[in-house]
Amino acid sequence: MKKIHISKPRSAALLALGWLHWAMLVAIIFAMFFDMLYGLAELELMSPQAAFFRGLLFAIPTGLSWFAIKRIRSFMLFLLASLGLSGLSWLLVGHPGGALIMFVMCLIRMRTRLAEGEEGAVRSLFDTPSLFGLCVFVLLFLFSAGVADGLPRLQWLTVLGAVLYLIVCLGYNGLDRLDSYLTLNKDMHGLPARRIQHIAGSAVLILVLLTAALLLPMALGHSGFVRLKMPEFKGGGTENLIPEATPVPGRPEMKIADMLPQVDSTPIQIPPIVGYIFFGLIGALLLAGLFAAVIHLFKNFRRSFSDSRDVVQYLSRDEQEYARELTETLRRPRIWDRSPGAVIRRRYRKALLKAGEPPERWMTPQEAENAVGVQIPALHRLYEKARYGREECTQEDLRELR
Repeated sequence: MKKIHISKPRSAALLALGWLHWAMLVAIIFAMFFDMLYGLAELELMSPQAAFFRGLLFAIPTGLSWFAIKRIRSFMLFLLASLGLSGLSWLLVGHPGGALIMFVMCLIRMRTRLAEGEEGAVRSLFDTPSLFGLCVFVLLFLFSAGVADGLPRLQWLTVLGAVLYLIVCLGYNGLDRLDSYLTLNKDMHGLPARRIQHIAGSAVLILVLLTAALLLPMALGHSGFVRLKMPEFKGGGTENLIPEATPVPGRPEMKIADMLPQVDSTPIQIPPIVGYIFFGLIGALLLAGLFAAVIHLFKNFRRSFSDSRDVVQYLSRDEQEYARELTETLRRPRIWDRSPGAVIRRRYRKALLKAGEPPERWMTPQEAENAVGVQIPALHRLYEKARYGREECTQEDLRELR
C-alpha cells in the first residue's frame, strides 16, 4: 500500500469540498425519488427532506473511496473495499440506493486508474465541483414545477441545494486558484506565501459568507409553490370568452383593510407561454448536449487507450504538424542546404566519421563523441545549437568554427 500525505490544510479543504459536491448531487437525486414515492400509502418511506440531508453523509464514503483507490494496489482488495464502502453508504443514507451508487463509483474509479494511471485517480468528476452541476438542480426544479400536482418539498430542496452547491463551488474555485498560484511559484525567491494565503483566503471566505447571507434566507423561505402549467386545448367552447359581471353601482365603499393584499397558500400560476419557452429551451439544450457528446465520442474514440498498462495516444492535427516539424529539424540536412546550421552539422558528421565507425542513431552527441574518442568542444557546442537550439546559427558561428 502507498502512503498519502495531505500536508496543507488548504489541500484538505479542497478534497472535502470536492467530496461534498458529489454528495449534494447524489442527495438531491435521492430526494427526487423519495418525493415521487412519498404519497404512496402502502409504502413507509422516509421524507424527501430526510433523504436529502442524510444523502449529504455520502461525502464520507466518497472520501474513503478516494483514499482506497490511491493506496490499494490489488484489484481483489479494492473490490472487497468497494463492497465495504457500499455497505457503509447504505447505512449512512438509509436505503440501498447509496450502496448501488457507491459500488458503481468504485468501479469507475478503478477503470479510470487502469486507463490513465495515477493521475486519472487524483481528480475526477467525483472530486471536482463545477458550476455545470447547478444544471442538475435547475432541471429538477423545472421537473418539480411541471408535474401535475407539483412536488413542493422537492422544489424547496432544489432551491436550497442549488444555493449550497453554489457556495461550495465558490469556495472550491477560490482555494484551487490560490493553491495553484502558490504551487507554481513556490520556488520564487522572496515570495510572501503566508501573506498571499491570508489575504486571498480571507477574500474567498468573505465571498462565501456574503453569498450565503444573501441567498440562504431566500432559499430557506421559498414556499415551493411555483408551477409551470401547460395550456390545455379545448375545442369549440366559448364560455371562457364571456367576461365576468361588473360590480353593481352603489356598492358600499371598501375598507382599507380589504384593499391590502391577502397572503394565501395558493400556487403561483405562470402563463402557459412561459412554460412553452422553458421546456423548449431545456429540450434544445439537451439535444445540443447529446449531439455534442456523440460528436466528441466519435472524434476521440481512438485518441487514447491502454494496452498492457502502456498508454497509446493518437496525435491531433496540430500535434502531428508539430511532430513533423520536429522531425524535419532533427533529420540530416538537404544536399542543397548551404545555411550555417547545415554546414556545421556536416562538419560535425565528417569529424566523427574520420575518427571511427558511424555512431548509432539513438546516441546523443556526447555519447557519439565518446564512442569514437573525439573531443572538440567548440564543434560540439555549435552542433547542439544547430540541431537542437531555438535560434539559428549565423555566419559568426561559422567564423568561430574556422
